[in-house]
Amino acid sequence: MSSAAALLDRLGRPGGLRLGTAHAAGAERLPTGLAPLDAVLGGGLPRGRIAELVGPPSAGRTGLACAMAAAATRAGETIAWVDPADALDPEGAAGAGVVLDRTLWIRPHRPGDERRAAELVLRAGGFGLVVLDLDERASREPPDTAAVSRLARAAEGTRTTLLVVAPRPAAGSFAALRLAVEAARVRWSGGPGRLVVLDGVEAAVRVVRSRVGRPAEARVVRQAGA
Repeated sequence: MSSAAALLDRLGRPGGLRLGTAHAAGAERLPTGLAPLDAVLGGGLPRGRIAELVGPPSAGRTGLACAMAAAATRAGETIAWVDPADALDPEGAAGAGVVLDRTLWIRPHRPGDERRAAELVLRAGGFGLVVLDLDERASREPPDTAAVSRLARAAEGTRTTLLVVAPRPAAGSFAALRLAVEAARVRWSGGPGRLVVLDGVEAAVRVVRSRVGRPAEARVVRQAGA
């Protein structure tokens, strides 16, 4: 077993490691699959940089992150999802379109291991997208400038997009892009005498920090239901 695989086992890797081939360095954007957002961002999330998706509970940030992960895996990218709170529902992610065979799901055991795990997979290379899903506890911790700097360098070195999903900003000045999810409206289909099912979610997303698009623009993003 390689040292990288052994460390992933210690940090909480629940499944096999599948590494793909990163796209050519000339590709500068990773499309989100959400046309209104991609239009504002000039094509998608910046490759080789840190992007943040922040918002309060129930605002829709996890659903939006799943939509971005789904677009990446459908395009043939291999992704990783670092999940310290063990909050990701694989069935729900698959229902949102995430290709699980191209997804490495990491559940760190101890507080603080989530950033180390993210750095490890970034340095391993071969990932188009790494999602670092910080829960309320992890996002409350004071930012470790040295740790975030290492994440930024690792993302740049492998041209991987690091998407930090959190209740509040966690990457400071190292974030090339920060998206704020400000509201969400759930849509239901059906009616009297009919089965009522989730039809989708509409979330208002605002660009609050950007080196790749137009700051302070808001878009209502429609995410289809599973």
